[in-house]
Amino acid sequence: MKLTDILREVEGEEDGMQQVKVRYDLAVEPADLDKALAALNDTKNYGIYAQNMRDPQAIIKAFGPSIPAQKAGAAWKDWDSRSDDEKAFKLIDIKNRVPEAWTATEKEAESGYERWQAEGNDGSLNDYLFTLSGKELPKSLVGTYGKNYFPMKTPDNLKKYGGKLEQDVHYVVKGDKIVFPSTLENPYKTKPYLSKVLKTIMDNAGVEFTLIDVEQDAETPVAVQKPEKEVIPPLSYTADTKDKAEKARSIFQKEIGEVPTVKYEIEAVETPEGRKYKLTVTGFQNKDQRAKLFTRKTTLKEEQEFDLERYQMLRRAGIIK
Repeated sequence: MKLTDILREVEGEEDGMQQVKVRYDLAVEPADLDKALAALNDTKNYGIYAQNMRDPQAIIKAFGPSIPAQKAGAAWKDWDSRSDDEKAFKLIDIKNRVPEAWTATEKEAESGYERWQAEGNDGSLNDYLFTLSGKELPKSLVGTYGKNYFPMKTPDNLKKYGGKLEQDVHYVVKGDKIVFPSTLENPYKTKPYLSKVLKTIMDNAGVEFTLIDVEQDAETPVAVQKPEKEVIPPLSYTADTKDKAEKARSIFQKEIGEVPTVKYEIEAVETPEGRKYKLTVTGFQNKDQRAKLFTRKTTLKEEQEFDLERYQMLRRAGIIK
């Protein structure tokens, strides 16, 4: 099919001449193009319409599940999946957001922190908290139904996670106009709804503008087909003790570096040989990351089968030579 066949619809024939229906796209014709583009790039101008652009998974990560009874468990899992740096950011967030909860946490963790220091460990209270699993965290830090760990889903907090319209994804710039081709993605679905959103954005930014219809032409861009996301299965590693599982997590994190999407979760599992600890790694961005950890997992098993620390301790004690 020719492009002209896509852009035009034949209504009928009269005297051998085809009558053509021209298609139009919505456009913003601003008094100041740069100011209008800046307005589209600032989520504060979107008001309530920013929610249409949000990533649902980012919202769950930030605020926890919508069901209150599930939030404490989600908080524990989130804590276990974080690196020490990410845990530090979460503690700073809680200190700033609910300082009274942090004060209670300091008191609640005091005895455990002192025992940790008596065992020969050196570090701050934060360093001690980093060593705890989610379930072992002071109750004051998590709060009833995770209310301290997760911020409240208020309109102001949700604004931080609003998306925005992107150039060449949702609109194109043609001359002094910002055009929203119907062939590109429209998160607001219909032209009237999009018009309402654009009016809100421009008004909030104080931009003088006019909404107009412009005729589609042969250069109208077409939405690019998004490639299917590669599905990479999780990787698991089972250890005899929780310490070994946590050690494996640290080794894996160093092996592939800081990858924001990769999550590490440790859980106790019952096996015929007794209780084990299973480390599950998910969220790989590519197959190479998983392959690296799979290789490291093999050598790690060999290392743990030969317990070097135990061997050295026994030699020092004179039990073996």
